[in-house]
Formats: sequence, C-alpha cells, structure tokens
Amino acid sequence: MRLSRFLATHFYHSEELCQALAIDEDTLLLWQDSSLFPKPSYCIKNQLSCSSYSGLYECEEYDDYYPRGCVNWGQGLAKQKITSSSQAFNYFAQQYMAALQKLVQHGFEFNEELFGCDIEEHLQQVWQQFLCSKYGVLTQNGLIDEIAAVDIGRLVVDDITELRTKPSLNQDERTRLHPAMKLLNRALSHGADHEKQHTLRTRYIDALVLKYDLSVK
Repeated sequence: MRLSRFLATHFYHSEELCQALAIDEDTLLLWQDSSLFPKPSYCIKNQLSCSSYSGLYECEEYDDYYPRGCVNWGQGLAKQKITSSSQAFNYFAQQYMAALQKLVQHGFEFNEELFGCDIEEHLQQVWQQFLCSKYGVLTQNGLIDEIAAVDIGRLVVDDITELRTKPSLNQDERTRLHPAMKLLNRALSHGADHEKQHTLRTRYIDALVLKYDLSVK
C-alpha cells in the first residue's frame, strides 16, 4: 500500500483532526506546547512539481498525521476542561489503570515486577511515550486501551518465552501464550510498508507464529 493511502486510511490529517475536535490548529499547537496532546505520528514533506497550461510550478508541502484515537483523547481534554500537563497526566493515568483492570478481569495476571519499576514510574514513562506519539505508530488507533494491551501483551509473551528466546514451548505455555498473542493482534499496528520489518507486530506475532508454530485466530 502506498504511504499516502496508508496514512489516509488509518490516520487523520491535522485539518481533519481539528475538524473532528471542533478546534483550530492554533489550539492544537497550544495543547501540544502545554504537554496535553500527542505530537503527530507522521510528518510528511512533499516536493511537488505541477505542470499545467500556465506552466511549471514547484513547491514544498508539509503534512502531519495523527492516529484516529486522538479524537477520543482531545474530546476528553475538552470535556474535563483540562488545561495543565499534570491534569492531563492524571487523566491519562486513570484511563490506563482502568484499562489494566479490565485486562485483569479478562484473566491477564501480572504484577509490578514485570514492569521493571513501580507503577507510578511506569505510568510516567508511558505518558511521555504517548506525548511523543510512539503509540500512535505502534498501535492501530493510538487508544489508551490499546496502549495498555500492548504493554501487558508484551510482558506476558516475554515472560512465557523468556524474551522470545525459548527454543520450544510445552502445551501449558502455549495455552497461556495464546490469549496474549490475540491481545497483541487486536492492538498492534500493521505498520507502513517501509516499517513492517521493524514493527512490534513482526517481532511479537509474525516471528513467534513461525518460531512456535502458533495461531492467533
């Protein structure tokens, strides 16, 4: 799929995002400068050469693209009347913890030791990654539920497969691994063509399906 088609299919152009949120681009920039809203996931620079009856025209155009889940986040900021980064972080943390609790209710067991740090430190790390739009590239829509799913799915997979190095899995391990793989399959982005070999989907789904002869259906 051409990059332009991939972006148009899975992301919002900055103008589309602003229209969906009923804000102008100055407000979007203010939110970003105030650490309330993620940076764009993709920044495109186009060298254009246009030929017409009037002659040849050349120019550069710049376009920013955001994951579609950013609409949910922006609507939440407006609804909660959030104006400071600390308020935005607290709002993010509440949603992230609620997403983790849903995963617990669906049978995913984990503890803070798996994060390698306490939950507050982990939340700060994820928040900064959210703001720089890391998850806008890694997940399908940049939703907080997807972010939590990717974090927990990876932890469970790494724990069972010993960081994806275990040569084989017994039946119990395969049974425990399958829900985590399905979770990642629903949350992880397929990536643009030029990124596919470096994506988490390639490392945590495609490679493991082949290595352990698995299915994620």
